[in-house]
Amino acid sequence: MFHVEPNSKKRLLASPKDHLVSGESFRVMLDTTTQIAQTNPFPSLEQLPAYYQHQAYISHGNANRSVVERMYGFVQGLMFWQKGKWLKPYFSKESTYLDYGCGTASFVNHLNRIGIDAYGVEPSKKARTFHKETKKVVATLNEIEKESFSVIALWHVLEHVPKPDEILHQLSNKLSSSGALILALPNFNSKDARLYKSDWAAYDVPRHLWHFSREGIVGLAAKEGLKCVKVRPLYFDAFYVCYLSEKQRGSRFPLARGFFNGIYSNFHALLKGEYSSLVYFFEKEG
Repeated sequence: MFHVEPNSKKRLLASPKDHLVSGESFRVMLDTTTQIAQTNPFPSLEQLPAYYQHQAYISHGNANRSVVERMYGFVQGLMFWQKGKWLKPYFSKESTYLDYGCGTASFVNHLNRIGIDAYGVEPSKKARTFHKETKKVVATLNEIEKESFSVIALWHVLEHVPKPDEILHQLSNKLSSSGALILALPNFNSKDARLYKSDWAAYDVPRHLWHFSREGIVGLAAKEGLKCVKVRPLYFDAFYVCYLSEKQRGSRFPLARGFFNGIYSNFHALLKGEYSSLVYFFEKEG
């Protein structure tokens, strides 16, 4: 766990429910010193797998059944293009890529198809079955034989990890001297988070164990010698999160209202940069 500063103070940020699996209520407690919030009560490692056992957990499935799931698949395709554009400056013929928490390894597969030597780490056995080259997607970081990677990415993963500081330390050691560590994370300072409060779907308790602000994740990474060199928005996340938040509120028209509030959130973020989700690019200092 994070080191707790002697003078740090905690305050209640939100009181969300697990709408997906258990219906249990949780508290999101913000450490005002680190600007990182923690889900409370904090599930044990033995308890966590049960909270992922649901067919609606899209990131561990590949079926496109409903309209929303088809839209999710379409946006995923657009994001492959966007991720590739972001990663291009770090790639050459000898480049290697590690996707930590790769889910069904769709992006890992995509990169391998276009000639990038890509690997994945995914603890879910069910998710790993979707990858054809099973030797390139493993259950733990310890199974990765390569010593270093040009790019290591965690696309909405770090918030799920019980000990994110330890993972950042391990991944930093796997990053080449000129490489990039990329983190995509929900942002609890976004307008949609403030609009929906405890109904904000991106709290996703208790699967999201940690909740990060821009200040919080930059500070945490700095402790591992990682410097934030740029931050980019994930525009589509606002629409999906607002849609899910409307569903949790019991809205009669969740898709329409979610779309409107997604536009509102993104427009508001043009002024302060506090988008629903942000992608952080870190490089080793020095």
